[in-house]
Amino acid sequence: MTISVELDSTGEKIIISAEWRFKELCKSVPGAKWSPKENYWHLPLSWSGCLALRSTFKNDLEIGPLLTQWAIDEKTNRIDPSNFLREALQWDEGDQYLYPYQRAGIEFLSTARRALLADEPGLGKTVQAIRALKTLKDRGEDVFPAMIVCPNTLKKNWEREFAKWWPEVSVQVISGTATQKRKQFGTIIEPAEGVEPPQVVIINWESLRSHSRLAPYGSIALARCVECGGLNDKVTPGRCETHVRELNQIDFKSVVADEVHRSKQPKSKQTRALWSATGGADIRFALTGTPIANNVVDLWTILHWLSPAEWPSKTRWIDRMVDTMLNAFGGLMVLGIKAHMREEFYSTLNPRMRRMLKKVVLPWLPEVTVERRDIEMSVKQKKAYVEMRDWMITELEEGGVISAPSILTQTLRLLQFASSYAEMQADSSTGEMKAVLTEPSCKIDALMDDISQGDFGEDSVAVTAVSRQLIELLSARLTKAGIEHGLITGAQNTHERQRAVDEFQSGRTKWILFTAQAGGVGITLTAARRLIRLQRPWSLVDDKQVNDRVHRIGSEIHDSIIITDYVTSNTVEERVREVLELKAENFEEVVKDKDQLLKMLRKEKETK
Repeated sequence: MTISVELDSTGEKIIISAEWRFKELCKSVPGAKWSPKENYWHLPLSWSGCLALRSTFKNDLEIGPLLTQWAIDEKTNRIDPSNFLREALQWDEGDQYLYPYQRAGIEFLSTARRALLADEPGLGKTVQAIRALKTLKDRGEDVFPAMIVCPNTLKKNWEREFAKWWPEVSVQVISGTATQKRKQFGTIIEPAEGVEPPQVVIINWESLRSHSRLAPYGSIALARCVECGGLNDKVTPGRCETHVRELNQIDFKSVVADEVHRSKQPKSKQTRALWSATGGADIRFALTGTPIANNVVDLWTILHWLSPAEWPSKTRWIDRMVDTMLNAFGGLMVLGIKAHMREEFYSTLNPRMRRMLKKVVLPWLPEVTVERRDIEMSVKQKKAYVEMRDWMITELEEGGVISAPSILTQTLRLLQFASSYAEMQADSSTGEMKAVLTEPSCKIDALMDDISQGDFGEDSVAVTAVSRQLIELLSARLTKAGIEHGLITGAQNTHERQRAVDEFQSGRTKWILFTAQAGGVGITLTAARRLIRLQRPWSLVDDKQVNDRVHRIGSEIHDSIIITDYVTSNTVEERVREVLELKAENFEEVVKDKDQLLKMLRKEKETK
């Protein structure tokens, strides 16, 4: 018995003609739905849908002429060129001021049209996205209006990059107070007579949910005001999640999501605001050097935004592609991609994703050396650490106690005591008592001792930690020692951060301190020959981003980059390192960085 598939009359769906006994096989295809009215299965037209049908029904599949012709055109015009370009290290056409791999990346984006650019941080994804939009425009595509979604700290950077690489384009950065933002949107939605609206809108991730309705996902109920059909009169239009807002009134033709790993949770309002604000934009570029934070499942949300027709259902995609099991607590453990589904997995992913490595495209960048310095806790820290570890509560020498009501809080407290002592202090605004890091700090003592011994010589040094309080403690010690330095934390505004970066990059200051959250993206610290990590974040994304602040285009001024970890021995910090190593293995399974490096080495051997 053959299973027939063909395009429907609209050319947007694939109709599956199969006997009812094939029901479970049909259901296993992501996006497949049964239509009782028409009495057939159907799924959105997509390349991944075609591959899933072929791998599910194999030789029993009979493909109709319309679908056959669509598949031939799709393979010829998008799949084959994209697969070639995803690994291309050079492209002769395009701006000669760009690196060859960047020109190839631009061609890949403009060919794939909906794609994930996952180059390692520091390789110029921003310029590739801008020039790809320009390439499409030059080819007659309608790319405006365009929306750029990025971290708050990168809005001005995007504005500068547009001014540099496409100065003819008018750009509007959405910023300021709520009143100022509404006024800015007004110039786009209802421009004054004779005034052309801005062609590019730049908005930060956190503002998305305030200026867009939310897309539905799964069984999550959307809050509706009475005007939108809700029954709860306490839901005002301002809190309504289905109300049309400013971004929904703009018919974007292209959308670029920078640091798109920030939308890896499909249930989050930020992610669903992106989906809704994107509307029907045909051109979608996702940019991130770290597409996976924990495991392969992180990819689905990004891919669903890029092409909902190809990745329509997360649950079915996981069931089909991913090996999972339940842990002792009933939670889902992701083991990796199913061995027999690897071919289908990569056949759908590859035409949508390109990733270049610094070692491959910029081999002249300095080698990175990682060293570890083990330190011991002070007596006060160790007492508090041991009590917190054993009893989830510790009595402070100054009076008062710090307790941990949960395992998660206990882990946080242990990480704090592994770096510094803590005290209970009253919050100045709320009066609530909270734990605050204080001296003594074994991390800061060790670092200051190494500085006094001349371990870092005349090198420029960047120091990072997860805790802002730890960074501020170090800042106070450096100030006391008369060592000038810059600061990048959540306490500084955009201009203060940029001034700190400029002074460090110009050599006016030799030290700069930053938190992983505030300084992990959007800043360049290539003046640093050394990076000191007082703490490492749990997130593989944040961990990689921190390292790439110093090792990127521009760091070739150094003969090598030295990354130094200060690790408190026999503490939970060593577990953090183990977790990051495990996450790195899951990351490698998808991005296949080692394969790319092996290909480069083989080519080098062949040319010798």
